Amino acid sequence: MTSDLTNKVKASIERIKAFEPPEGYYLAFSGGKDSVVCKALLDMAGVKYDAHYRVTSVDPPELVRFIKEKHPDVARDIPRYSDGIKAEHLRGKPITMWNLIPMKMMPPTRVVRYCCHQLKESGGDGRMVVTGVRWAESVKRKDNHGTVTISNQSAKNEITDRDNFRVTNYGGLVLTNDNEDSRRMIEQCYKRHKTTLNPIVDWTDADVWNFIRSESIPYCELYDNGFHRLGCIGCPMATKHGRELEFARWPRYKTAYLKAFERMIAERGRRGKLDGTWRVGTRPEDVFNWWMQYDVLPGQMDLFEEETD
Repeated sequence: MTSDLTNKVKASIERIKAFEPPEGYYLAFSGGKDSVVCKALLDMAGVKYDAHYRVTSVDPPELVRFIKEKHPDVARDIPRYSDGIKAEHLRGKPITMWNLIPMKMMPPTRVVRYCCHQLKESGGDGRMVVTGVRWAESVKRKDNHGTVTISNQSAKNEITDRDNFRVTNYGGLVLTNDNEDSRRMIEQCYKRHKTTLNPIVDWTDADVWNFIRSESIPYCELYDNGFHRLGCIGCPMATKHGRELEFARWPRYKTAYLKAFERMIAERGRRGKLDGTWRVGTRPEDVFNWWMQYDVLPGQMDLFEEETD
């Protein structure tokens, strides 16, 4: 490892040790490169933790197999609908992309990302959660995540001395200086709010891969097959080209999305919502083409289409 990376590893381990809760950390483990690095750092720090993988129903099969084979100690958590959900037929059943789409009556989009909240982000309440969030991944993450992030609006009112915190665009608090006073505030707060520790928040992509190779950490084979991100197949946050590669490699998932869109259209018809964007006569293929940004829906105007006399 380079001296710069060695210093980052030491700093990350110090962060992990500094905020260790008595009951141990909750590691949000996805199987991707960042989460395997975080798991290795937790081991190196010698702290107590339990790792959890949220079963999404749309993760690549190779990734699921990698987690089972290389990380058998990771708990597989299946998200389920609560007993209070209005859709009685879904109460207590696993939440999947295939039943979320008909229930929400629309596909997930960049603007409406209900799937992330339902499938990935609901674990670890009341725990100090470790994630592999890094600033290098996006400007948005740099704006809204620090070493420690408290994702709760009411947390702003409870922490009166904010000299070491920055308020995010979403009302959370980001720790910018992990001195003794701010650590005490975190200790008082994390039990009541969803609090995350991001130990590698300042690492670059090169840092991640250099650490993986220097420590001989196993990683999912998909990274060697042209994939730069490992997430839900068809995720609208990915590029169009990336989604096309996914559906070419795993065509059964495209079929599953089309069936979910078919059920979505039927549900909209049952609720009398086949008007406006989703009209009578809309086909699953029309929804898929719109969702992939190939075409507008039948009957809609293409704003970029040249006007003709």
